[in-house]
Amino acid sequence: MIPTDLDWFLDLARTRHMGDSAANLGIPQPTLSRRLARLEASLGAKLFDRDGRGLELNARGRAFADAATAATESLRAGAAEVSRLVNPAHGPVRLDFMHSLGTWMVPEILRAARAARPDAEITLHQGAARLLVDRVLADEADLALVGPRPPESLDGGPLEWTPLARQRLAIGMPADHRLAGSTAPLRLRSVERDPFIAMRPGYGTRLLLDSLADAAGFRPRLVFESMELTTVAGLVSAGLGVALLPIDDPFLPTTGVVLRPIAPAAHRDLGMVRRRTPAMTPPVAALHDDIVALAGTGNWATGGS
Repeated sequence: MIPTDLDWFLDLARTRHMGDSAANLGIPQPTLSRRLARLEASLGAKLFDRDGRGLELNARGRAFADAATAATESLRAGAAEVSRLVNPAHGPVRLDFMHSLGTWMVPEILRAARAARPDAEITLHQGAARLLVDRVLADEADLALVGPRPPESLDGGPLEWTPLARQRLAIGMPADHRLAGSTAPLRLRSVERDPFIAMRPGYGTRLLLDSLADAAGFRPRLVFESMELTTVAGLVSAGLGVALLPIDDPFLPTTGVVLRPIAPAAHRDLGMVRRRTPAMTPPVAALHDDIVALAGTGNWATGGS
């Protein structure tokens, strides 16, 4: 088998002298001679012509030296790339997030990450919660900020879930709605005949609405589906219908919207998912730890108990 470490051969091809190369490499000359003999035996060809006390590459040696140079350079480039990929300060991280988190949670994460590691390579992708979970499972993303908790993170599933925030859920209704005279909790069945504005299928809040409505025994009558929670809230304020909305989302417009918490209490759990295996690379682990630390400050713990 041809060895992959060919620096000694390239040094010998350069010096064309056994003694000089042995000194450069810090090995005895007989050891170098045996290496060359083994290489030539594995190739089935002599690579040098002996000229007195020196060596001269022949045509076969020159061909092999060119290939060895290219291979060595390629291996060194690959090693450098691996080093970059695992360097917490420079290595790449693929971070996915739901649309509704792009106005508050994600900017705070990026500010913290760039303050600690200005040259970190963070690639962002936003989308529906279900799509983001699938991207993590398919190794198309390293970390995803989603809600609710996906079933793949339960009972030792392939995903690991880290809780980040919990928001109490409410029915958002126009200010002139028949039930808008109070902010007390109400049951979801109280608005079962109302038109609903909802997120599109697969989005986190839509998954919650479908689950809660199913548990309440009805199917919401949808009049509009959106990809943006801010759009949903805006259309509620315009009187188009009611919607399931989180309480105290810091960037959700609530002018002209009355929020009545759902009874019994229901919550929007926000968290981070990643694959359980393999282990996180150092750059991914660094961003993961940034996010956990930010969640630990309590600034994201909105929405009541």
